[in-house]
Amino acid sequence: MDLDDMVRRLTAVAVPGFADFASVHLYEQVAAGDEDRTRHEAMGSAVMRRVATAHHDDAGRLEELRAGRTFVYQPGTAMAAFLTNIEPVLIPRVDEEVLARLPAALDGPATRSVLRDSSVVLVPLSAHGSALGFVAFGRRPGRRAFVTADLAVCRDMADRAGLSLHNARLFSQETRTSAALQRSLLPVLPPRLPGMELAHRYHPGSRTTQVGGDWLDAIPLPGRKVGLVVGDVAGHGLHAAIAIGQLRTAVRTLALLGLPPGRLLARLGELVQRFDPSQLATFLYGVYDPIARRATFASAGHLPPLLVDPGGKSEFLDVPIGAPIGVGRVGFDTLEVSVDDGSLLVLYTDGLVESRDRDIEDGLAVLRDELTKRHSSLDEACDVLLRRQHPDGHHDDIAFLMARLSGLPRDSVATWLFTPQPEEVRLARGVVGEMLTKWGLGRLRDVTQLLAGELLTNAVRHATRPVGLRLVLTADTLLCEVSDDHPGHPVLLQPAGMDEYGRGIGLVNALATRWGCTPTPEGKTTWFEHDLPGTAHRQTAPAR
Repeated sequence: MDLDDMVRRLTAVAVPGFADFASVHLYEQVAAGDEDRTRHEAMGSAVMRRVATAHHDDAGRLEELRAGRTFVYQPGTAMAAFLTNIEPVLIPRVDEEVLARLPAALDGPATRSVLRDSSVVLVPLSAHGSALGFVAFGRRPGRRAFVTADLAVCRDMADRAGLSLHNARLFSQETRTSAALQRSLLPVLPPRLPGMELAHRYHPGSRTTQVGGDWLDAIPLPGRKVGLVVGDVAGHGLHAAIAIGQLRTAVRTLALLGLPPGRLLARLGELVQRFDPSQLATFLYGVYDPIARRATFASAGHLPPLLVDPGGKSEFLDVPIGAPIGVGRVGFDTLEVSVDDGSLLVLYTDGLVESRDRDIEDGLAVLRDELTKRHSSLDEACDVLLRRQHPDGHHDDIAFLMARLSGLPRDSVATWLFTPQPEEVRLARGVVGEMLTKWGLGRLRDVTQLLAGELLTNAVRHATRPVGLRLVLTADTLLCEVSDDHPGHPVLLQPAGMDEYGRGIGLVNALATRWGCTPTPEGKTTWFEHDLPGTAHRQTAPAR
């Protein structure tokens, strides 16, 4: 399945038993792995690359005759006609007349020395009607020249080689496609997330395809929460990469809707039944709230996360294990835990802790032991853990995610409750202004007061219970949230003339960096954000 190895084998099998020299020439598109058409333009030049050559005398070692050279055959030449006709050509003896018609690219001393008075056969390489190139066989003077009967052997070798080339190209293209798709799906984790530090590793078990069935992700969620994902899809290669793409997109979409872990896995299972009922995957999803300092997990047949507290005490969290994704419509229970600042959370796939010569329980013990030790950084902890678990480098697919959870400083969060009365809006604007002054954000005071007032006005118009207002300050952004018990989401309209309604959300859309609305069990939370001066280029908050 390796194209380079296959063409070398073809020349080696022909020399010296069948021929004194042999070379394989492929269209440049084929040799370069181009997935587009392999034929040259009918009226254009044919660009060929010599990809393999074999010769059993000294002349074959000359630079001019080595593989890697590119040749351009112009229209109207004998070589161009040969490539167009896709029929073998037998030259019983290469005399001076034939040498005189050599293309300029082949008119060199070494080439003339090898070809003069030799017998040559040129055989096209093709598969399924697609021209790939040609192979040349030659016999030196003093040896029986090729005859018509030899064409059958040449054809047979070329037919087999053509099919092998075709299969090698398909395999190579699938491998490249799978690897490119996998790389596009692997997370580029946000450089910074509020309340946590992240590190991760991904290593496919197959060195041939470089594509595994494991994946991980970290998803910034509204309210400064973070979704942490690790999963293991059955299979490898392109099929697994496509499945990962579908799952990753579905998980991100459901997570940004604010679904808690248990409901998210249930909805994910329903979606998988729709787009690929045969697909199975284990999956662990957790949500960390750096303000409440709590984490919630749900598991679809996956190994439990490891939590190490600041004092070094570790435990595998007893997350209720549901059925793998893809087995049908099932429910998922959740586990919610309080997390001390400085704790380390690890999500992983079974390839990290399991191998052919070691029980999974031993691997879990090593994981627990290694992560109770102190390391200079999370990246160092990842590298040490990989060396400890798989010192010989042989392993199944591996994906794991480490998160150092620190929470948000308590003085960077301000929360208020207001009764659903119109007069409360003025009071809310006042406390917002005071807090921004306290935080040294006077430049954002007026616009934040205005937009918070617009959201409060919408909320108190429909709410039946107290309305929540929260400001959250991080190194990059200022977040303002308004929560109420009305399920209706605000809609961005284009008010005309003297319309009384629809202008508030228009102001939010025009003046905030981002805004959105997230459903909650009690109703909804409408939010907007401002990038702090000088930090907009580093922002990684969720899209609407």
